[in-house]
Amino acid sequence: MARIQNVHVNQLRDVIDGEFNMLNVSQVITATDSVFREMSKELNIDNDCIIKQAHLNKRTVPKEKLAEWLETVCYILDSFSVPLLKNAVSSIDRSAKRIDELQKEKIDDQNKIIQLKDEVLERKSVVLNEVKSTVQTEVKSFSSIVKKNCPPTLSKKTVEAAVKSVCDKEDRSKNIIIYGIEETSGEMLPDKVEKVLQEIDEKPVIRDCVRVGVKRSGSEARPRPIKLSLSNSDHVAQVLRSAKRLHTKDGYKSVYLCLIELLRNGNPLRNF
Repeated sequence: MARIQNVHVNQLRDVIDGEFNMLNVSQVITATDSVFREMSKELNIDNDCIIKQAHLNKRTVPKEKLAEWLETVCYILDSFSVPLLKNAVSSIDRSAKRIDELQKEKIDDQNKIIQLKDEVLERKSVVLNEVKSTVQTEVKSFSSIVKKNCPPTLSKKTVEAAVKSVCDKEDRSKNIIIYGIEETSGEMLPDKVEKVLQEIDEKPVIRDCVRVGVKRSGSEARPRPIKLSLSNSDHVAQVLRSAKRLHTKDGYKSVYLCLIELLRNGNPLRNF
């Protein structure tokens, strides 16, 4: 239908084929309301929703005006409302198709996940069996070597003592003895230790710190050393490497750090 020009449709924008635009919908509603408001005014009707044939047959309304209203309504319907409805249907169809595609993709993904889970479980079972077989073989081999090389008098206590020795050595490698820190009543020992470590720019994880040895009084009174336990031997090594800087710090020149492992053979703590 050829474009017409009047106050009702001048603001209408052409509907693009295949495109559903809410701006077009809003403009169609505005144009339609404009036409019916004019009709209600001319026909002296309060509600434009109840316009009937009887109202339009009034002789007070010129045929030219009726023809204009009819042309405008038909123009809005043919050039805008119908195309918009077609576009809306197409948009719904495309959305429904995309939803079906997404549902199929979701099902495919779920099937792939199930397949991967089965593969992981199967691989886990294979690895566990391989580890079990390897352990059994190594245990048998170790047992054979022990029988050939260990004397029959090797007792359970001897084995336990050997294991305890290894554990004690590992525990000692995580401990440091600190000499020369003043001992006071009610002292906050962790704060004192952290202050020493801050002087050498170290912040290791402290597991424990405690004074060791017998506390003396009178003329024999002197600060007892501190046993400092860290989380691992690497931290101990780092702290000891940095400890030499204490001798350049005011107030810490008499503070000395030592690996507790070095005290194993001749324990100087017996003098405290």
